[in-house]
Amino acid sequence: MQDKLITNNMIFIIPSWGDLLGYPTLGKYVSQDISKIHSDFVVFLSGIESSITIEKGTLHFLFGLGYYYTKFELQHGKYILDKKQLTGLILSDFVYDHMATSKNITLESDRDVIISEKVIKVPIDLSNKSDTQKTFIKGTLMRNVFIPNKDIILDMMDEIHKPDTYLLDIDGHLLLSTHLDFYNKILVSKKMNENKVRKYINARAGIDDIIFGADELLKENFSPLEILKIREVILDLKKIYSNLEYDPILLSSILENASKVLISRTPQLFKDRDKTIAKKMQKESIFFSAESRQDSFIEWPNQFKRNAKEKLDLADEYKKRHKKFMQPSGMDKIEIPKIDEPKEEEEKFELRLMKSREVESKPLPQPPKGDIVEILLYLKKIIEEDFEMQSIGKAFELARDNLRKILLQSDYMWEMSKYANIYQRKEANLGLGLKEKRELIKKIEDWIFEIQRKKKMKFNE
Repeated sequence: MQDKLITNNMIFIIPSWGDLLGYPTLGKYVSQDISKIHSDFVVFLSGIESSITIEKGTLHFLFGLGYYYTKFELQHGKYILDKKQLTGLILSDFVYDHMATSKNITLESDRDVIISEKVIKVPIDLSNKSDTQKTFIKGTLMRNVFIPNKDIILDMMDEIHKPDTYLLDIDGHLLLSTHLDFYNKILVSKKMNENKVRKYINARAGIDDIIFGADELLKENFSPLEILKIREVILDLKKIYSNLEYDPILLSSILENASKVLISRTPQLFKDRDKTIAKKMQKESIFFSAESRQDSFIEWPNQFKRNAKEKLDLADEYKKRHKKFMQPSGMDKIEIPKIDEPKEEEEKFELRLMKSREVESKPLPQPPKGDIVEILLYLKKIIEEDFEMQSIGKAFELARDNLRKILLQSDYMWEMSKYANIYQRKEANLGLGLKEKRELIKKIEDWIFEIQRKKKMKFNE
């Protein structure tokens, strides 16, 4: 009998839960209506998945360390942040297919890597990719995932590091579901104590309800041994990621360092699809266990009406204009403190990032010749390895001279000359500040990305 559970170590993101489901609800905070959702971000550091055929279709399960981050507004205009731990995601076949056929927002053509409007999926282990592919993937991730969602991902990593989080044996499973019978609900376990349940259900931004039923649903679809295996995988991920060291400036280091610990056991994708069907459908392969459904598509059912976000916002404007007739009773009113940004702390943090650091002087290796991307990767490595600024300036000069032997001119050659002049005038033993280092690495990744983009365009002509 084929194992229903398939290992899949990846970072899996739904940029907007409401956008994926067609904004079924704004939800509630305690007893008050939520008037606007600014962010509803779902992210999983997954470890195992499964696709199971039931009477009403196919359910796609993903298990790991999950996080549902929402920022929303009440009618009186105050912002609230809510962060919910998750251990699993359940996608009905029509939701999965809607997600898998969403528009790709990058030029990435690797089947392992998906960055689209509705979903982002990147394997933890990129060891089977070339250095050029890795740079392209990391650059794409930085621009589309890590930079715009840096605070959310750092919040999640902080949450994972806490000893009292993802306590599966104490709190049980927390499943975000689009199962037909539990559509847009979070199913919690009866293991969770009453106080934790109360706190967990306070905020339901973008969610119809939070109910008990996680244990029962798992028992309906998995054997006791399979449930035990899911438990072991999640606890193992908690142990790995809670002890993981990473650079908060370069969030791609989370993937790099996790891949050293997580043994890659993910299967190979199935053989190439029928090209006629593939061209017509443009469906991505998100879960390995869903490969058998790669050439099928389930339409969105009429019972789950899709709304436009603008329509909900307009309805809310009407509520705001008539709020004096809609105020909750005195018993229902709650005072919620406005979230103030710690500006002084942000400024101190910014200054620390900008400050130059003292580094040791070390011999500068010679740059490669003949390949543009390899020369740029050499520069990136010199910056990442914290050479002193004088050496970085020299590296830019040597790299530029080697590029001149290949290219007559390019947009970035002038910039390389600029950096060579600036950094070679710096004092000895001074390294780049963290912010400057991050920006310089991003600049080089952008150059590489542009080169790859032009190559692909030329190849497709």
